[in-house]
Amino acid sequence: MEQIPIKQPSKDWPWTLDVDGRPKQSGLDWEAVSRALSGLEKDPDSFVILQQTQGDEYWFMQCAVELDGPCMDKYLLECGWSSSDGPALVSLHCGLEEALSYFQTVFDGKPLDLKASEDKSSTLPANKRKKLLGITCLDVGQLGTNCYIVEEREQKLCAVIDPGGDADRILSYVNSHGLKVQYILLTHGHYDHVDGLPELAAALPEAEIWVHKKDVYDTRLPMLFPLEGMLEDPNCPVKEFHYLQAFNDRDVPTAEAKQLPLGELVIHPMHTPGHSEGSVSFRISSGPIFCGDTLFQGSCGRTDFPGGNVGKMMSSLRFFGLMNGDAEVYPGHMGATTLEKERKQNPYLRQALREAP
Repeated sequence: MEQIPIKQPSKDWPWTLDVDGRPKQSGLDWEAVSRALSGLEKDPDSFVILQQTQGDEYWFMQCAVELDGPCMDKYLLECGWSSSDGPALVSLHCGLEEALSYFQTVFDGKPLDLKASEDKSSTLPANKRKKLLGITCLDVGQLGTNCYIVEEREQKLCAVIDPGGDADRILSYVNSHGLKVQYILLTHGHYDHVDGLPELAAALPEAEIWVHKKDVYDTRLPMLFPLEGMLEDPNCPVKEFHYLQAFNDRDVPTAEAKQLPLGELVIHPMHTPGHSEGSVSFRISSGPIFCGDTLFQGSCGRTDFPGGNVGKMMSSLRFFGLMNGDAEVYPGHMGATTLEKERKQNPYLRQALREAP
């Protein structure tokens, strides 16, 4: 049975007791915790969580009655915490008296020892994603666009996001790493994000090209939006686009929005207009976000091009700001950032949140 060192709870953070989703913090004493745990015998569907949180860090111990399997009717005790290597989780089965002893140990600030626990960290979605997901950024084209290779490592599948030029370098990377390109994803239709598309389409005829339809048929400035011209050119290998069109005109995807499976990963498109009418962001399995020219470190995309709109840009920034939790953000230019950093430091995103209706 694999074991890991148990991180001890903080003696300085307050405890919260959560019984069936009803948290209690003020006036919390050991009698309340003990009463909640003892109540699990009467209601097998119930659960008890004793937890601490401080910013993005957390520590918890939870207990519930095992309802099936070889340990049915025993108590499943789980202990989890945040760490620099990702979330950790250990578990064990025990009787009520043993569960009470573990909970009282941590509540009283004494050292916790879970010798019989089993490491379950690898079962957590964030750790599964971390193991499966590979991200490589190539600086391509005349304007130094960030082209991302998003890899599902187990099945050696990948998606190419924004091939803005230097298709030979993109293909060299893909081939040297033995990857199959399943998708070519375009965050928007500007030339500096799509110029490498014809060469990629010629070399990768089975790869599906996904884009928002509004950025294909924007004819106000063909040099800025070259995708329709690619379709009309009989000598161009780009013959078909898959359209991300199940969106409304606001900043959130509709319930019918297309999700793209990439092996064990899932790519979630999100309509984030403002830089262009068809600007799209892609989130990988509730993890990193690839946002094109919508959100940058401390800034946002221009809105003075055809199809740009200040109001829609602010709406899209607000959408990012109101997302739950933190996430890595990979923009179309400049370096990566995180949602939390931008909530704290980005004046445009902060303004968008202040203007929330």
